Amino acid sequence: MANFEDGSKFIIGFRPKAPKDQARNVFSPNVNIMITTPEGETRSDFLYYKAHEGSIAKERCEVKMGPHSAIGDLKDYDVHFEPVNGVGADLHYHFLVEPFRPGGTAYAALGDNDEFYYTDMSIPKAEVTGTLTYDGKTVTVKGQGYHDHQWMNLSPFQAWHHWLWGRLYAGEYTIVIYDFVASKRFGFERIPILGILDGSGKVIFDNTQPVECKMTTYVQPELQRAFPKRSQYVFKDCGKEVRLDIEWLQEIEVRRSAKLLPWYGRMAMKLLGVDPFYMRYFAKADLTIIGEDKTVHESGNMIYEFNYMGKSDPRAHLK
Repeated sequence: MANFEDGSKFIIGFRPKAPKDQARNVFSPNVNIMITTPEGETRSDFLYYKAHEGSIAKERCEVKMGPHSAIGDLKDYDVHFEPVNGVGADLHYHFLVEPFRPGGTAYAALGDNDEFYYTDMSIPKAEVTGTLTYDGKTVTVKGQGYHDHQWMNLSPFQAWHHWLWGRLYAGEYTIVIYDFVASKRFGFERIPILGILDGSGKVIFDNTQPVECKMTTYVQPELQRAFPKRSQYVFKDCGKEVRLDIEWLQEIEVRRSAKLLPWYGRMAMKLLGVDPFYMRYFAKADLTIIGEDKTVHESGNMIYEFNYMGKSDPRAHLK
């Protein structure tokens, strides 16, 4: 994903499985792109490919799905989305910070014997340059971006009730937040992750402790479900107290995820007791870092997603 100087925003996703294949041992590559224009309008595409039309290398980042690709290392990446239906991108990512692996491993375990896992690593700050294609034109862009990589042995629909997930650039700091809340099956356990990287690109805060959180919600009119309008966090770890106050300014994406599935996929969702909704926001955020010798206050804009997969439940830390 990336934010550009002209006010446009960009998101791309490469996935080895289609939503209907989450529980199957198959390769069903799919890729999507979403561009928010400077005027706030959305241009998007979502494409599926057969197994022989995609490949994922094991020794380096080299993902190809149809004519689309993401190729690079931990420092530089080239991302190409062919404008098959008029929406595309050619972008170069040059990363300015080191990779962030929450807790040192990026590994969140679930289950009585830690038999399930959900893993996420990110490189949360890059200089992004290149072009976007939409509305019959190709536009040169420059801005800042983010990359993350996830893998797991359990469907996220079964693992999580909801999550808030985003990144922030504030002053010299790069901030990554993952506020995961497990599903009813796993007792609505909260796994709060916050990473802060300094101006040299080094990790200076990696939260592994519980979090204090206060949320002010609103009812999204299209989905008729309560989502956070403002989220206020207090993290205490690494000899510091960190306060993060997030309030969204713009809804970038509104999605009822089950609509992407065929009828049998929707039936499976019903049997699992989930009704997934997905929101992506452009937000403002205030950061306070309280250390032994100084206190730092910074502010910035961020993009975050709120993936709400479970049904409303007062035990799910969402009030």
